[in-house]
This record gives sequence, C-alpha cells and structure tokens, in this order.
Amino acid sequence: MDIAMVSGVLFFASIAVFAYLVYKLSQKKTLARGWHLLVWVIFGVLTLLSGVISGNAVTIIVGTVMAFGSTSAYLTSYVKSDHRVKRTSEVIFTLLTFGIVVYGYIITRSFFLGVITLFILTVGFVAFVVSYLLPKIRGKSKSYS
Repeated sequence: MDIAMVSGVLFFASIAVFAYLVYKLSQKKTLARGWHLLVWVIFGVLTLLSGVISGNAVTIIVGTVMAFGSTSAYLTSYVKSDHRVKRTSEVIFTLLTFGIVVYGYIITRSFFLGVITLFILTVGFVAFVVSYLLPKIRGKSKSYS
C-alpha cells in the first residue's frame, strides 16, 4: 500500500478520535467556551511544524489549513465584535484556507489534497445552488397555500 494512502487513513482516524474526545469534553458545562477550536489551532501548528521537520509538503499544507481554518472558525463563533478588522480577518483566513488547499494540490498533485479540493468545490457549488433555488421553491409553495 502506498505511504500516502496509509498516512491519509491514519490522519482521518486520528481526526475522528480527536473530534470524539472534543465532543465528549465539550458536554461538560464547566469548560470555557471555544477552547476546542483553540486546540485545533495548536494541533494545526504542531502538524505544520511536523511537516517542516520531516520535509513533507502535504503535512505542511494540512497543518497550515487546520491552523487558518480553526482561527477563522474561532473568530466567527466566539469573538463578539462587529468591528471591521474582525470581519476582514475572518474572510482573509477563510480565503487563505481554501487557497492553500488548492495551491497545495496544484504544486504537489497529492491525491489527498485533490480529494479535499474536490470536496471544497462540491460543497461550494451545492451551497450556491441551494441558496439560489431555495427562495424560488419557497416562493412557489407560498403561492399555492
């Protein structure tokens, strides 16, 4: 079996275990809000450093994406401010996340990054189609009532 496939399977398995543990810990009401996203940021930075040390470009890209994506999610969910800098940084971190995945796929031609790129494009396409069609469907259903 190819080392990239084994790494991908181990990566997704560790993500599943980590997500389950975060879910179980977040059920306790005594914990501070938003700590799990900060853990993802730290996990992303550690993955980035691991990739730099090992010289693996895919690991560097995955770590960077995890760090930027988690930072954007933290800013969106837990920073209570309508300041222009906050909104701008949310958008910048989100665009950087998507851009890094696509750029990483173009540079490395990794199967793993290709699947992630395809997933991002599919979710984006479905979101735009649903946001376009849903008001039209709801408008027609209200006229028949």
